[in-house]
Amino acid sequence: MKLFLILLISISLYAQSSLYFFPQDAKEAKNDIKELIENSKSSIDIAMYNFGDKKFAKLLDKAQERGVAVKVFYDKKDVDFNGVETKTVDRKLHTKIAIFDKKTVVFGSPNWTKKSFSKNYEVLYITDDKKLVLKFNKFFKSLD
Repeated sequence: MKLFLILLISISLYAQSSLYFFPQDAKEAKNDIKELIENSKSSIDIAMYNFGDKKFAKLLDKAQERGVAVKVFYDKKDVDFNGVETKTVDRKLHTKIAIFDKKTVVFGSPNWTKKSFSKNYEVLYITDDKKLVLKFNKFFKSLD
């Protein structure tokens, strides 16, 4: 019993992370992002070079409607948002980052476009590692 408790405590001290390789893991990654959007309670911050996935945009609009503060910085936008705060930045924004409730970060090579999740070779990482999330939150603040 002691060994089990020690193992359980040890596991809970480490961050939860997932690594996806597209195209083979794209559907799973998209589902995980959808779940993160739907389960966000307070904030969703996105800095994306090219945002063109209409399904993600609709989910973000719904999150905003239920009281989640959604902010999207982009370089190129191919979809319209209803009520979501959007902003272009003054420099080339080539990042692909999303932060959920300031606790979980999604980052990697894919833009949030239909093509990225269906045809491209991409790598995506999702983590709640506190040190990484802190750095991404600081980076996001620098965009504002």
